[in-house]
Amino acid sequence: MTHFTQLGLSGSPDKKPETQPHGKTPSNPSEEQRQQSKENKHDTRKQKTAAFVGSLIATALLGVFVFESGCSKESAEKPATAPPNQSVAGQPAAPVTTASTPPTPVASQPTTKNKSRQRKLSASTYTNPTYGVSFRYPKYDSLKEGDDANLELDGLGSVEMNFVEPGGTTVSAVELPRKLYAGTDFNTAFFNVSVNPKMTAVECGQFAFPQTGDSKADPVTISKTKIGPTEFHEVEAFAETESNEADVKFYHAFRNGSCYEFILGLETAAESNSDEPKPGVKLVDGNEVFRQLNWMLSTVKIQPVATPGKTTPEVAADTPTAPTSAAITEAH
Repeated sequence: MTHFTQLGLSGSPDKKPETQPHGKTPSNPSEEQRQQSKENKHDTRKQKTAAFVGSLIATALLGVFVFESGCSKESAEKPATAPPNQSVAGQPAAPVTTASTPPTPVASQPTTKNKSRQRKLSASTYTNPTYGVSFRYPKYDSLKEGDDANLELDGLGSVEMNFVEPGGTTVSAVELPRKLYAGTDFNTAFFNVSVNPKMTAVECGQFAFPQTGDSKADPVTISKTKIGPTEFHEVEAFAETESNEADVKFYHAFRNGSCYEFILGLETAAESNSDEPKPGVKLVDGNEVFRQLNWMLSTVKIQPVATPGKTTPEVAADTPTAPTSAAITEAH
């Protein structure tokens, strides 16, 4: 019993500890020791708090560092080129092709050639064995012979032969259809052939009109020109009324002891005729009309024929053979 009592232990919790023997006082801690113990505990709490706060600060700094390093790596891994849907400045954007319409290789594309806008037109040949004259003309034109070849112009009268001596005969005439120049002031255009066997070569180089009152002040210009294989004497005349006007060119050539005359004419509505203006009507291209007429003149061929009352026909030695085929082109 004495042993358990000295150790301050009890075998039962209900038993109070025995009092110490008389004569001995318990050893109680001093006030200074208690104060020091409290300060030690307080310092321990401060140290724990400081350690906890420091741990939080270190964790926060570590998180910030990890976040910044991650952003830096992400920005460093981005390509320096522009996004696919944006074109780099100074470079043209590549064409976008779809899967349904693949681009055609350049090598497989045929080279485009500048096709000529001219097209060949079929032509017919007119031949007069009596006078040995022939020429070609487009099939869409209207050919007339005999009395039908004596043309009448609207408001200007008949087309007269321009020989200085009487005795001429109209052989044939070709008229261009109006539909070729629809919507213009075009009235008619024609190619006329006449022959006068009662003239000399000198007289064939002259023309009855146009006439002038003063030949010195206003002389008539007669020129020589070669159209196709034939050389001609040429003169130009104009006629005009209140409603119509005409530009006519005469060509003379002496062959087989006769004077051959070819007339190229264009008649249009006069510009001064404004009583009944037609909307949408424009001026016809006179150069284009005469180009077609000149083509027919360029195909003229005069063959030697026997002249009544003459044993040897007077045929020019420089008369070449006209081409057997010809083509006319339309202007656009």
